[in-house]
Amino acid sequence: MLSVRDLKITFDGEHSTVEAVKGISYDLEKGKTLGIVGESGSGKTVSGMALMGLLPPTAQVKGQVLFNNENILGADKKRLQRLRGAEIALIFQNPLAALNPVFSIANQMIETICWHHNVTKKEAREQAVALLDRVKITDPHRRIDDYPHQFSLGMCQRIMIAMTLSMKPALLIADEPTASLDVTTQKEILELMDELKEEYQMSMIFISHDLGVVLERCDDVVVMYLGSIVEQGKPHDIFKNPQDSYTKKLIDAIPKIG
Repeated sequence: MLSVRDLKITFDGEHSTVEAVKGISYDLEKGKTLGIVGESGSGKTVSGMALMGLLPPTAQVKGQVLFNNENILGADKKRLQRLRGAEIALIFQNPLAALNPVFSIANQMIETICWHHNVTKKEAREQAVALLDRVKITDPHRRIDDYPHQFSLGMCQRIMIAMTLSMKPALLIADEPTASLDVTTQKEILELMDELKEEYQMSMIFISHDLGVVLERCDDVVVMYLGSIVEQGKPHDIFKNPQDSYTKKLIDAIPKIG
């Protein structure tokens, strides 16, 4: 489904050029989950945003990104508009930054559904309510007319997941979707994402610094350090017998009870 080849990303600064991603390559099969792990600044998020053409004009992106055998890297604006959401969707780390605070949830979800599907506003609202119910928002018929600030951070993340699912993407990129949530809410969101992935038959790229979550939920894992892939393979193989010194340090950094 997805094949990334020699992806390089640089940012042009006022006095110098920063090399953020240094020629990474990986594959993702249909229906599978790929975990991308590494410390902050390793290039995880930047590489994920490059797949959707979401980087600023200062970014220079080279390489190949084959999505269903189509090279989408450098696609024109019209193609990217069709691609985003309908084929590849992104769940951001901070849902409050992704939701518009001056519009109700109904307004934002209905607009999204109408943009991607040929339905009336009434039909879009019915779909939105059903999706909110699916992600376990209590009393969705009433709460759909509330605004983002009236929900907890965990509820906002559920709403973002519902909005993403309304576009019916084939590939979902989850950029540390539970990083800002408490432990109990994290567990609920992760279990919900597992259920929905199976139900909607999606492929997923799960970007995280939480090795335990990646080990439990991903079919394959990529370990990034300073813009490069230092190790990749099956999670159990890598975590049981890491070959790279950086991977070993990441594993050693996991808190151990007792």
